[in-house]
Amino acid sequence: MKASEGRSWDEIWGRWGGLWEVRAPEQTVRDLTTRLKAEGRRRVHDLGCGPGRNLLFLAAEGLEASGSDHSLAAVDTCGRRLAEAGLSALVTLADMTALPAEDESLDAVVAWDVVYHGTLDTIRRTVSGVRRKLSPGGYFLVTFNSVESGNCLRAREAVASGEAEEIEADTFVVPGDSFDKSVPHHYTTEQEIREQIMDGFRILSLTEVRGRLLTRAEDPRPGIKYHVLAVRD
Repeated sequence: MKASEGRSWDEIWGRWGGLWEVRAPEQTVRDLTTRLKAEGRRRVHDLGCGPGRNLLFLAAEGLEASGSDHSLAAVDTCGRRLAEAGLSALVTLADMTALPAEDESLDAVVAWDVVYHGTLDTIRRTVSGVRRKLSPGGYFLVTFNSVESGNCLRAREAVASGEAEEIEADTFVVPGDSFDKSVPHHYTTEQEIREQIMDGFRILSLTEVRGRLLTRAEDPRPGIKYHVLAVRD
């Protein structure tokens, strides 16, 4: 991402970070943790950890957890929350395309609502980088936005009215958005995930999940995401 986007993320977390501080860890992250512990795997990294809702859970479960984020505000908040909880996890300021770990050193990487913040090329470089850091058989839990999501439809409407830009196919920037749509968002399909993004991974599950559009209570169209659990070949 560009440096200007990093400043935008600091602004986003400064305004909305408190919302995530009170959110519970994702059930899918809980399920992955159970799997890792059953298999004796312990080294897990939360890529784009934000204020730390998933990372704090991973650390509290006794895993060798670490995290990274592109935003200094997020890193600082996550570090503070870990200290307040008496938990230990290394949190690093880093771009999502440059996961700060040794090659083949991790048993799992979690990237929850992270990798779609960029162009398709950025997403592919991020996924490729994750693969390098995972040990053979390591797990990757990652989410993607669907082209059928209400957020994608809203972005297309904003492009039509001159309020947004489609910087490449299905990748949008909405400059005036008060939440996070001012940074690039890529929307995808199951076919694109399988054929163009998850190269070098074997997909164990790919689930379409529908829910309310966050901060868009007045819009009845659902948010639609893909939850993907994959293993490094």
